[in-house]
Amino acid sequence: MGQQVLQGNFRVALDRMYPRWKKRAAKKLQGGQAELAKRLAEIPKEMAKQGISMLNYEVQKPTSAHEVVLLRGEDKQGRPIKMYLEWLVFVPTRAEYRVIDPATRLPRKIETLGFQVAVNKKGTRDWHFIDGRNCSIADLRSFFPSLPVDQGLLGLPEIGGGEIGRER
Repeated sequence: MGQQVLQGNFRVALDRMYPRWKKRAAKKLQGGQAELAKRLAEIPKEMAKQGISMLNYEVQKPTSAHEVVLLRGEDKQGRPIKMYLEWLVFVPTRAEYRVIDPATRLPRKIETLGFQVAVNKKGTRDWHFIDGRNCSIADLRSFFPSLPVDQGLLGLPEIGGGEIGRER
């Protein structure tokens, strides 16, 4: 997915977005799913207009994994059973951008550190994603209440960034 975004294909971000997150995001917009798709499609044009181009996108080693989406029920003997249906994995990302400084018209390199929340239905190869920079822990807990309460046990990757050196 990262390589597709690097090539300007932001549609893949919509296609691979975690379905419940996508539904919630669309509800917040006047035009729903169509407006969400339109806004994602406009990202490359807006970046170009502002003199921003993505140079590199790296996916790093996951920092933690959690079993989520709990199914509760009973077995044939009436004993309670609990079964986790999905994996949630925090995957750090690093992106480099070239930005034209509006004051000096000189190019600058910017680095952003973020993460993807990767969610997989157990037994499949089908992964969906939530951009960690655009969601809060409360958002994640609303979908995945079984996440550890202790924030230290979540294993959230670092978020940040800044200038990494001037080009000449």
